[in-house]
This record gives sequence, structure tokens and C-alpha cells, in this order.
Amino acid sequence: MYLISNAMKNLVRNKGRNILIAAVTLAIIASTVVTLTINNAAARIIDDIRLDLGSRVEVRQDLMDMHEIGLGRDDVSYLSIEDFYAFSESDYLRQTIFNADMYAWSNTFCAYMDDPSNPGAIERGDGRGGIVLDETCKLISTSEPDTLPDFGTLREIISGRMFDGTDECIISEDLALINGIAIGDPLELRSAFLTDKAYELTVVGIYADYTEEYSNIMFMFNRPISENRRNEVITSFDTLISAGWESNAGLDMKSYYFLKDPDNVRLFENEVRSKGLPITYNVSINQAAYDKVTGPLSGMKAATVTFMVVILILGAIVLALISFMSVRERKYEVGVLRAMGMERGKVAFGILSETVIIAVICLALGLGAGTAMAQPVADGMLEGRVASAEAADAAGGAGNRVLFAGGQMQTDDKAAGYVPESDIRVSLGAGVLIQIILITLGLAAVSGTIGVALITRFEPLKILRERG
Repeated sequence: MYLISNAMKNLVRNKGRNILIAAVTLAIIASTVVTLTINNAAARIIDDIRLDLGSRVEVRQDLMDMHEIGLGRDDVSYLSIEDFYAFSESDYLRQTIFNADMYAWSNTFCAYMDDPSNPGAIERGDGRGGIVLDETCKLISTSEPDTLPDFGTLREIISGRMFDGTDECIISEDLALINGIAIGDPLELRSAFLTDKAYELTVVGIYADYTEEYSNIMFMFNRPISENRRNEVITSFDTLISAGWESNAGLDMKSYYFLKDPDNVRLFENEVRSKGLPITYNVSINQAAYDKVTGPLSGMKAATVTFMVVILILGAIVLALISFMSVRERKYEVGVLRAMGMERGKVAFGILSETVIIAVICLALGLGAGTAMAQPVADGMLEGRVASAEAADAAGGAGNRVLFAGGQMQTDDKAAGYVPESDIRVSLGAGVLIQIILITLGLAAVSGTIGVALITRFEPLKILRERG
């Protein structure tokens, strides 16, 4: 008890040196709390995104790749709807969401930006010398309405409800206003590519739409009516295929297969290839979207790790120098204690006790300061990185190419519609707390052990003789 009591008195006697040690230790601990909490929070979010995007495999014909190797419309291959169902029976999967888009036209309602005096009468070439009516809208379908993009953010139901049965649909507020459509009204349309596929739907919901009218920069210039997002009629996947679709010819299938383990993507691909999937179809995660969503977080995570390593190295060096410089000041004190008969180990314990007391005080203060600073620092860092990523994306001009074939539309921007993750919530968890305590003990060891090793190696009579 005497050693600890004496150590506490020494903290007051040598305030100048101890305040300097405390200031350095406090700065290191607070900075480490900030970097570790941000790093751990970013890692958690990235892991969550990996479980979503990293395990979400899309089985889709890649028109861009086909174009690059010289394949054209006649080389497009089609799969039966039963094939897509068969793929979903894999043991590697935990969930499947069936999505499909269909270009459509109708002469019973006027599409947004269409000619109201003669709706649905625009003609176009079919690519083979024939003339067909141009599509004026798009029938969007999904087996999981809860996963529809933009709903809950840029789209919201303002009248009626979400569809939950066959032959039900929801439409945009703009489309409803132009045509005077109300909840419960019928909506007739048919496929623009296979015109025998006709639908008589009932409008059960109307949604406000705050998205950009066109999702691709090329569409902003050409302004095709069917690609205007106000002209999207949304229904269930069962409703879409109920018109008698045997294959995806005339449909843009966008089905997502969610793996139990993201690392099994190649095993899943081998399985679906064995079930007859053509080589023109890709089986892969959307790496471009994953990189776009996680890019700012990954960059911030790497920056915090680098900053923490630098701080710890520089801090340890500064503490070592302070301990080295204080050796001369403490030699006489140690000499007196040793001459009085105090064992070398007890002297070392007393010196280390001073360092530990300083470290504990700094730990308490550093945890509070670091926790208070972590969220504002994280928000500022992420905001800057998201802004940089969005500026780079805009300057890159991605998504300038568009290819159509058999009712499918693809662009060269596979990350279209995805945005960088811009929200982070940091907290001081048990794991971070343990890491901080271990780092604090390490700092105390660096600060105290060097001084102990240098001072206690001298014999007490030699120390006193040099003092005299």
C-alpha cells in the first residue's frame, strides 16, 4: 500500500513530466477510440452489404459481352420460365426473387409524354424490315413487392395499397392524373414484342414518384416514352407470366438468387450450367454495384486504420523519449530507496504504478472524449467521400451505351440505380472497449518499462556517489 501511496504523491511532485505524459496518452487514446469505432462501424456495414449484394446472384444474358465479341440479335438465346424456377431449387440458395420487365403499349390510356389525341399509335421498325407499334410503357413485375427499388425513399403509395393478388397493379400519380384513373379502374395493355400477351389489370394503388424521369443519360437526350419512369406499371410476377409466357423471349428477366454463403457463387454457377444455362448468360454478383455502394466506406475504413497505426507509432516514440529523458531526474530517488533497503522489484512496481494510474485516468477521459467525437468525425469523413464518389461517377459518364434485344434492355453502367452508402452509426462496443484497454496497457508498458529498465540497472551507491 505504501508503494501505491508514494506513487500517487510522486504524480503531484513531478507534475510537469506527468502532465506531459498524460496529455500524450490522452490524445492517443481519444484518437484511437475515434478510429476504432469508425473502423468497426464501417466493417459492420460492409459485411451487411456483402450479405446482400455479395450474395445476390443475377442470372441474365449479357448483351454487352455478346456485342463485344461480335454476337448480335440472332445469337440471343432464351430460357423457359421453368428453367428459372429450376435454378431456384438449388441447395446453395436461401431465397429467390423473380423480377421481369415487359415493354408494353395500350390504346386505352395515354402514357406520360405520349400524344393524347392518338395514344399508343407510334410506329417503329422491328429490326427485321417490319413495322410494329412502339412501346409506350413498361410493365414491371416482382415476386417480392417489399424489395421494389425506391419505395420508401423516392416513391410512396399516396392512394390505395400495394398489389397483393393477380391482375392488380399500381401506377404513378402522373399517369393517373393524365388519364383520370382512380383506384379500382381497369387498365388494359399488351406486350410490344409478343402482342398476343394481353392484360386487363385493376389499379389498386397510386404512388408519388420523385425519381429522375430517365435512369440513363442517353434516354435524357432521346426521351423514349417507354423508358420514362412515370410510365412504369408495377404488378406481381405471377400476374406477368399468367398471360402464357413459356420463355423469357420478349421479357427482360432480372431474377435474383440469394446464396447462403457468398463464397459459393462458382458452385452455384456450375450447378445451373449443368441444368442447361447457355454460355451467353452470366452468373455473377453485381460487382460494380457492390464497389459503388461500399466504396466510400472501404476508403474511410482504410484511412482510419492508417491514421491509427501512425498515431500509435508516433505516440509510443514520444512516450519512450519522455521516459528516457526522465531517467536522470529519477536516478537519485531510486538510489535513496534502494539504499534504504527497498528491493529492486518494489522500486520497479512503484514506478510502474505511477504510469498505470496516469493511464487509467487518461482511459476514462479518452473514452468519453473519443466517443463524443466519433460520430461527427464519421459523418464528416463519409460525407466527403460520398461527394467525391458521386462527382467521379458523374464525370466518368458511365451508362452511355444502351443495347436492346428481344425485349431486353441493358446499359454499360451495371451500377445504375445504386448509390454509395451515406449513413453510418458508430458506437463503443465491448470489442472496441477491450481493444482500447489493451492499447492503454501497451502505452503504459512503453512509458513505464523503459524508465524502469534504465533506472533500476544502476547500483544505489553508484547513483548516490554520482549525485554527490
